Amino acid sequence: MLDLLRGFSKGWLAKILIALLVISFAVWGVSGSLIFGGQYNVVQVGRTKIDVNQYRFAYDTQLLTLSQSFGRRLSRQEADALGLRESVLNQVVAGAVLDENGRKMGLGLSDKSVAQEIANDPRFRDLSGQFSRNSLRASLQQAGLTEEDYIANRKQVSMRNQILDGTAASLNMPAAYLDALSVYEGETRVFDYVTLGPEVAEDIPEPTDEELSAYYEANKSDFIAPEFRKIAILKLEPSDVMKLDEVTEEDLQSAYESRKANLRRPERRQVQQLVMPSREIAEAALQKLNSGTTFEDIVEEQGKTIADIDLGVVTRNALPDENIANAAFELELNKPSGIVDGLFGPVLLRVAKIEEETTTPFEEIKDTLREQIALERAVDDVFANFDAIEDERGAGEQLIPTGEKVGLKTRILDAVDARGNDENGNPITDIPQFAELLAEANQALPGDDTQPIEIGDDGFIWFDVLEVIPERQKPEDEVLDDVKTAWTSAETDKRVGAVAQKIAERITAGEDFDAVLADTLPTDSFGQAVKRSTTDPLRRNAQAPNFPIVAVRQGFALSKSAVDTVQIGSNKEIVFKVSDVQQSPSPDVPDNLVSQIDLAASQDILSQVVEHLQSKETVTVNRSAIELAFNPHGGHGGR
Repeated sequence: MLDLLRGFSKGWLAKILIALLVISFAVWGVSGSLIFGGQYNVVQVGRTKIDVNQYRFAYDTQLLTLSQSFGRRLSRQEADALGLRESVLNQVVAGAVLDENGRKMGLGLSDKSVAQEIANDPRFRDLSGQFSRNSLRASLQQAGLTEEDYIANRKQVSMRNQILDGTAASLNMPAAYLDALSVYEGETRVFDYVTLGPEVAEDIPEPTDEELSAYYEANKSDFIAPEFRKIAILKLEPSDVMKLDEVTEEDLQSAYESRKANLRRPERRQVQQLVMPSREIAEAALQKLNSGTTFEDIVEEQGKTIADIDLGVVTRNALPDENIANAAFELELNKPSGIVDGLFGPVLLRVAKIEEETTTPFEEIKDTLREQIALERAVDDVFANFDAIEDERGAGEQLIPTGEKVGLKTRILDAVDARGNDENGNPITDIPQFAELLAEANQALPGDDTQPIEIGDDGFIWFDVLEVIPERQKPEDEVLDDVKTAWTSAETDKRVGAVAQKIAERITAGEDFDAVLADTLPTDSFGQAVKRSTTDPLRRNAQAPNFPIVAVRQGFALSKSAVDTVQIGSNKEIVFKVSDVQQSPSPDVPDNLVSQIDLAASQDILSQVVEHLQSKETVTVNRSAIELAFNPHGGHGGR
């Protein structure tokens, strides 16, 4: 149970699923008719109905949450591959079951109570901390909800919570459980181990044709070409429509004069700053300087080097102390200053280098100015071209002839897979907003209407899916080199694993670890016998150098003195022995872990409550309505 809860609470996917389950008992509904008129129900439990709008809103909400967890926008295809569509269905069923049971129990909530809940919601407060109706309206507008919808949803959630709060609200695991968890968290283990690589495998002969064919047949799924799409792309940015030849010499001279202040590089000086312990010591040092002692000697007397006191080549504004900045930028080159009162005491300064203020010459900056002016003027042309392209698209024109009409070249990607790689497996990296474009393209088919994607504030990119190339099994003769490489790697894995197993068996039988290694393994590059390594005492989720977490976790499943092996990537194995086990309670179990376990237990009870209530109801699911939620027009429309 401890392992299960620990693993569940730490897994990234589990955290996402817990979050989605929590959301499932929160707001998902959309009252009223947004798209379908509310006449299509996805779920019905008794008199309670969940329509297409509510299901789609729940799906979109959780798709956004899942995308944020992955750090990028997921396509519906990717989300559904993770089971999101069915997960949302299960959750809206759970919500409907709770609503129906609330109706039967006669649960209700007064308008005054709902109003108080909304007023107490911190999302709707102004800067003074008071409830703001404008903040409420802005939030609802962003979510696409009316006030009536939102109030109805708050009532719905509150009535559900009346059922749920009576079961597992604020559930805390007992002290005995936390004591056991403390011992579990505090346990440490020490491992003796050796890492084996491909060097322990004997020379592997060339595979025969029969061996390669057998390997190919047994691993055909490793040699499948993925589905590709052929995509036409039309990009429109200022750089695509700028006209360099329309920028005149007068334009350049005028821009140069107006931007001259920004083309100036201020004076810079290499400043050396010696902070003195006291004013008396500073005055004594100054007298020595005036008597012929060098600045370097004074620095050395203070136990420092020139490198220690060198501030580098800086501008006046880069020096935070105004007194020091003024003094340093008035000094002659290589002439020590008098005593300067700095923020941290008296200071002696010297300037070792002076770079005079300069202004970038016109000829040096002319080409850059030309491009800047052309780009600035091209912004208006971008939006004029955008309108022209959209007019052509609206009239049913395909992307390639549209680009020709506006003077832009359409780029053709002959084959790109769902991960953004070309047919050779190389990632495509030179297209702006490509991740978003790819997500949209993977949901589109040839002939589908597609929408432009924005590039920053003044750019757009369009695409057409020209062809969907289905995945295919690559024939053996096409992938012979890949098959040979894979066979060789698999054979190496097998041989390294056999050596690891032999070593483990001998140690398990009672032989000395180092003696077995000396007898079994080749010497290292210095001709010395390979020795075992020993870890520091490790906890079960420790990150240890050269002893990966997979080995740590596998080692914690064994008893003291047990020996085992674990593969750690291609052609590598670790042989390890549990040499010591210490069980002492952890000083404290982290609060966040306790909270996660309490939440997992609460969710488990809530799920059982919903499952029990659901078993007493007749649940009707309309799969056709679910399809309608994602395809309201009944199919892919073409131009």
